[in-house]
Amino acid sequence: MNCFGIPGILPRKKLFVAIAVGMVFFMAGTVAASSRTIKLSSEVTSTLHYLLNFLKKSDPPTFDGQRVQPFVTFITSPKLPDTLYIAGDSFNAPAAYNEFSIALDLQRIIDYTLDADIPSFVFWPSSLRLSAWTSVEGGYGQMARLRAASSELNTPFFLTGTEHITITPDQNTGAYFSYDVDKMVILSPYQNGKVLIFIQSQQAPSAVGRKGWVLGEDDEWSYLYTTKKGIGLKGLGWADTYMYDSYNVTIYYQPDHRIPMVTYGSVSWVKAGWAGINMVKPKHIHRGLVRVADAFTAVMENPRLPEPAILAETFSKSEGLPTPILKKYTSTYFAELKRRLSSSDTMWKKVRYSFERDNLLDQMTRDEMYAILALDYFKKVLGHHPVMNSHPF
Repeated sequence: MNCFGIPGILPRKKLFVAIAVGMVFFMAGTVAASSRTIKLSSEVTSTLHYLLNFLKKSDPPTFDGQRVQPFVTFITSPKLPDTLYIAGDSFNAPAAYNEFSIALDLQRIIDYTLDADIPSFVFWPSSLRLSAWTSVEGGYGQMARLRAASSELNTPFFLTGTEHITITPDQNTGAYFSYDVDKMVILSPYQNGKVLIFIQSQQAPSAVGRKGWVLGEDDEWSYLYTTKKGIGLKGLGWADTYMYDSYNVTIYYQPDHRIPMVTYGSVSWVKAGWAGINMVKPKHIHRGLVRVADAFTAVMENPRLPEPAILAETFSKSEGLPTPILKKYTSTYFAELKRRLSSSDTMWKKVRYSFERDNLLDQMTRDEMYAILALDYFKKVLGHHPVMNSHPF
């Protein structure tokens, strides 16, 4: 598919779902230098290809836990400081690796991030603007069955389908992209614990990149989106940019079900640029993966994060809000955002044109209005400096 946005609010079956995409771009901002680069072993690379090949299978897959051992072992092994780990150009695209650990039970992560009623962008607010399954093999009830199975897991559980993604603006140029992916989630016992695996492959080149803004620091999760196609590149003028191809494998591993500690490891391949030229480098991909990890841990470790059932009930009740209500609150959001931004001469100079000439509200779909209000409400819940004090939730 080659689409931008999703018209209308998604019916309950076409739901937001949490997938840590980890996709990053050729125009990324400042990247911390690494003193060395190390290529992942052939055993680890073989594991990644084994998992990605599941997306090509038409028959019900058979998962071999032993085949993922090299990657799981690598995730849990000590790493050299100031080192960038790369996966080679397997898909004619550069790749990079990132990992982190979080003191949570994997069941809790599943209950939050794989609940049909909780929008995924609230867990990855610096990476996702929108994310929605467009199909699920076996029906959308598979998500609830996966969550239920995870409490007493004896055999692998598979969730397979397709997903539409719109990401947040790049930190340097403001470009953001929309694209479709084939997606698989595997939940499986592994030794004395269990693994949760996300696999995705981009279906086709993205829609042309559009202009957006990062409003303040990235950890403020505040962005502005326009429908203006292309970006201005220093020395090159205006250019149409695309994400041409991307792949991702992410594993959440809890070694012992009795100990709430999960280790996360992710590898992404990304090919993006303009005029068919790839401008991505491994350091850019790593920077994007860190962006994903930082936002996720900030949300999950926030002491004000409500229980999954509370969030699910809140967002479920709001999904059918009348469009005029959404539009009214979104108009208020932009008025308050304008007031906040205009207090900074530097920031207002950058975004003034968008507020005065881009008809920000009129260009938005229903899903986009819902998303902007849902994220601002979530920021309020977490004590994260929302734009508005009142929301329709």
